[in-house]
Amino acid sequence: MQRLVPLMVAVGVLTTSARAATVEEIPQIPPRRSLGPHLFIQRDSVTDPFTNSYIASTTGIAFGSAGGPLYRADGTPLNLRDDYKIFDFSLLAAGQWGIADFWAIRLRLLGSVYSGINDPGLVGVGVSTLVRGSFGSTFSFQVAEQLRLGFVIDVTWGPSIVINILDTIRQSASSGTAEGLVDTTSAVTVTPTLSLAWTFARGWGALFNATYANGVLEVNQATKDTDAVLVQAAVEVDLRELGGIPFGIGAEYSVGYSLARSRFRRYIAGLGFFYTGRPGLTLGVDLGYRRSPISSNEVFASSFSAAFSLRYTFD
Repeated sequence: MQRLVPLMVAVGVLTTSARAATVEEIPQIPPRRSLGPHLFIQRDSVTDPFTNSYIASTTGIAFGSAGGPLYRADGTPLNLRDDYKIFDFSLLAAGQWGIADFWAIRLRLLGSVYSGINDPGLVGVGVSTLVRGSFGSTFSFQVAEQLRLGFVIDVTWGPSIVINILDTIRQSASSGTAEGLVDTTSAVTVTPTLSLAWTFARGWGALFNATYANGVLEVNQATKDTDAVLVQAAVEVDLRELGGIPFGIGAEYSVGYSLARSRFRRYIAGLGFFYTGRPGLTLGVDLGYRRSPISSNEVFASSFSAAFSLRYTFD
């Protein structure tokens, strides 16, 4: 009996050790937004091919200026120029469900107010509000240990309410009758994107996107198609993966080329700063510079923006 007790204790210890070893051997599944040694920092301003599940919200503000023409009372332009001041405020809510490692679907809801904030801006740009809903899907595959290639498509639709004093004067002068000050428009846009993610070093990642955008804008029962090609590149570094500091930095640059006008129409440069202390949480701010037209009058604006983002990832 005295020999049996130590034997039973030894068997128990060996069994416990074997179970612990078995548990330790279970491989940990890496997050879907990781490639090689890098966990990507997802940003609303940069498309990516990852199929993880998340919920996110972004609040954005932007201030800009443009050199636009002065106008006579009948709406015809003068040779003199004036300074348009503009402001934009937006709210975005988004969610994505990763159905499988190669497939995800998502929903987005965007609200925005865009307005001139000085007298020339109010007359030349006006005030517009829009609501956009979006349904999208991502199909992607890991083609190498540090490369993932995906096809991303989004369909966006929604109404806009526009108040533009200058356009109202022009329409009234052209038709000979008093036109309404408020226009209601609607738009549908389809944006397929080819997206590539690449981890080229520990802590470093890059994204490359090529997008074709086709939009149909309906104004007063008339429709207009718009076609554009967008190219985007982004690079990021996570200092947590390099030295333990929970801080990430991301930079991006994109250009848009209008097929209808056969010229470049949009330039965007951005720089983001993010807290990366918790792998499932993305908290940060994106600062951006944008150069693009603000109306059909060939008035180009330069604007600076800040977007505050909060995202929680489930896998």
